[in-house]
Amino acid sequence: MKENIPQLKWRCIGESVKGASHVRSGLPNQDAIRWFPESGIGLPLILAVSDGHGSAKSFRSDRGSRFAVETAIKVIQEFFLSSQSSDINFSALKDAAQRLLPPRLVNEWRKAVNKDLGLSENDEEKLTNKPNFTDEEKQILVDKDGEAAWQAVENNYFLAYGATVLAVLVTEFFIVYIQLGDGDILEVDSKGNTTRPLERDPNLIANETTSLCMNKAWNEFQVHLEQYPKGTPKQMPALILVSTDGYSNSFSTDEGFFKIGQDYRQMFKSNLTEEVRQKLEGFLQETSEKGSGDDITLGMIKRLETDDRDYLTDRVEDLDRKVILVEESNMRQQENISVFESKVNDLKQQQYTIQKAVYWGFIWGFSLIMGTFLISNAFSSYLFFRLNKVEKMLNELKEPKSGEEGQSQPLNSPSNTSSPPPETTPSQVPTPIPP
Repeated sequence: MKENIPQLKWRCIGESVKGASHVRSGLPNQDAIRWFPESGIGLPLILAVSDGHGSAKSFRSDRGSRFAVETAIKVIQEFFLSSQSSDINFSALKDAAQRLLPPRLVNEWRKAVNKDLGLSENDEEKLTNKPNFTDEEKQILVDKDGEAAWQAVENNYFLAYGATVLAVLVTEFFIVYIQLGDGDILEVDSKGNTTRPLERDPNLIANETTSLCMNKAWNEFQVHLEQYPKGTPKQMPALILVSTDGYSNSFSTDEGFFKIGQDYRQMFKSNLTEEVRQKLEGFLQETSEKGSGDDITLGMIKRLETDDRDYLTDRVEDLDRKVILVEESNMRQQENISVFESKVNDLKQQQYTIQKAVYWGFIWGFSLIMGTFLISNAFSSYLFFRLNKVEKMLNELKEPKSGEEGQSQPLNSPSNTSSPPPETTPSQVPTPIPP
């Protein structure tokens, strides 16, 4: 059994914290994060992050961001399900992803929002019923931003759920970067150099951002695919960071923000991945308190390097896996041997049964033959003696007894010939005996 162990060298971890200002105001965390698989181990890996808008009109943006990451994971899985091969047409895949992925993601997000609003679609695909906004939600918005703000929400229900979305897919052969709205995706190579795989959107000015709630939002997406030849995993990024804008806004310069790439990479050198994950919440809370005060979400995809703390652990785990595979193989072989021995024993038993049957068949046959032989001999002897006796009787009938020899003449003897009897003379006549 051959196991693709290199795929297990990738890890995904992340954390999302409520911003310091939201803690003070009682607002919920409007960010969301999700990855696939849930274990965060092995390829392909998908990481999605979303930032719900903080404006009063987006009063359900915490749900909108959750729908965004769930939709991104689902759509990316379905879209790239058949693209896990080294012989794919990368150019065609890239073109299809850039054209089809954004509208599919937006439409699926809108379906999730409509379902949450209690809306349904009829055969003409026109919404029926009314959204389930509460009077309290309406009153809070009107009190804060006026009737015009509520009218804007009624004209575009999706505005209440407004959110950004950033996603990364890592496979053996390529990496996909997707972004709509503000936030940051950073690549860190094996030398610690940190770069952006996507250029900054020039439409993002001040606090304005593109969003899933916009009309034709699919036109605002950035989708970038990076191909990696098979057998060149070391050319892939050592670390990928995906964060909401609350993180970068906590730094006064890009240089200061970019430094987190090298800092986190170094952290993996002296800490296990699980230890880094446990420290993330504290780091992000401190950053929000000292920086933007906004919600901060950070997801990280890490490729294992030989000087990482996890490397030795993974090597031991690899050996353990191999030992388990060998033990399982030995167990299967032992089971096969047991089955073989059982079959041999069955054959031996069958052989013994056949030999026994042959033996008793031989004995029975021999006994039958001997019995037949003895009976035949006895009958032959009986016939022999009977024939002798009959022959003797016949011989006795043929030979006359001694007292009857003068009287008994054979019919063909000379005395019985047809010659006339001799003439008797008077002297030859017997003299009668006187009384």
